[in-house]
This record gives sequence, C-alpha cells and structure tokens, in this order.
Amino acid sequence: MAKIEEVFIDNDRDWYMIECDDPNCERRFDDSQWYAYEDDLLADAKDDGWQILYKDEHPELERDMHYCPAHRLPECSTCTNIMIDPAGWKDGQCPECIKEEIPNERS
Repeated sequence: MAKIEEVFIDNDRDWYMIECDDPNCERRFDDSQWYAYEDDLLADAKDDGWQILYKDEHPELERDMHYCPAHRLPECSTCTNIMIDPAGWKDGQCPECIKEEIPNERS
C-alpha cells in the first residue's frame, strides 16, 4: 500500500507526493516530480504503473488504496477486476467468474 503526503503549501496550493509504505520498498512517485493537485498525482501515478483501488468501486474499503508496481494486486484475467482478497482464485480468475462459469480465455 502507499501513502500520500502533503509536502508543503505554496501560493495557496497543496503539494503532494506518493510513496510505497512497505519498509523494504524504494518506490516513490516520483523523486523528481511534484504535483500541486492530488487528483493529478494519482492519475499520473496510475499511468506509471501504480494500482489504485477506489473505495466507491470496493465498498468494503474505508478509503482509496494505492499500490506501487512492485506490490500490485492480481487482476482477474476474465473480467479484469482487481480483487482486494485474491483467496479462492484459480487459474487467474476471480471467484465470481468461476462461479458464473465464464471461460478463461487465457487458459
């Protein structure tokens, strides 16, 4: 998971950075880039390979969660949904696709 830190306020604009909070991970988005707006930061981080789970798409989350490319969660090969808990996956499919007996095109 990653954390977003407000770095400082300059000219009435908040400046943020995003970095992985795993103690063994060096991923930061991005050491050389600073963004004034959190939405822009997250959009660019997603383009750079960060994985973002939005709480409005995953009601069991209390807040949005962000994963650096080194700590990405698996994605269902059939429906492409990112599952918070990959338990019960089989051959790259999420439990819902397995239950619905949707064929796995990658198999």
